[in-house]
Amino acid sequence: MQKKLATITLSLTCAFLGLGANLALAIPTPNQQGDYPSPVQKQRGARHVNWQVVDSDPKGLNCRMSRQFQGVSVDGSDVPAEFYIRNKYNISQWSVVFAFKRGQRLQAVTGNMDNHITLTDQQGKPWIAVYTSKGHCFVRANSNFIKPI
Repeated sequence: MQKKLATITLSLTCAFLGLGANLALAIPTPNQQGDYPSPVQKQRGARHVNWQVVDSDPKGLNCRMSRQFQGVSVDGSDVPAEFYIRNKYNISQWSVVFAFKRGQRLQAVTGNMDNHITLTDQQGKPWIAVYTSKGHCFVRANSNFIKPI
């Protein structure tokens, strides 16, 4: 009985350590420019949901959405295909629909395959969709503005 209990304990410990390693790998790390790159391939679970604002701007971190797409649920099936065209938009010029304060927590919007929803702007910079009380909008996915938590 004691040997069986030791085996179960060892199995659970190994499973826990393996899970811990997977969680550590899931935390996004920025590239040399500070950007949190969009997943190259849309793989199930290629996401990180919880973020925190680190932007030092006293006005807060701007969350932007195109007037054309305001009111559209970016994780819905009714999103126009043109919305996801890479490098098409100058997102930094979109309307500011919300501003997050430093230290505020953000929740990334995920799609039906558990991938976080990102866009890449005309300069190749990644933007991540987040929830607000006013709907979805995009913040720069850069370590100067947000960090994973």
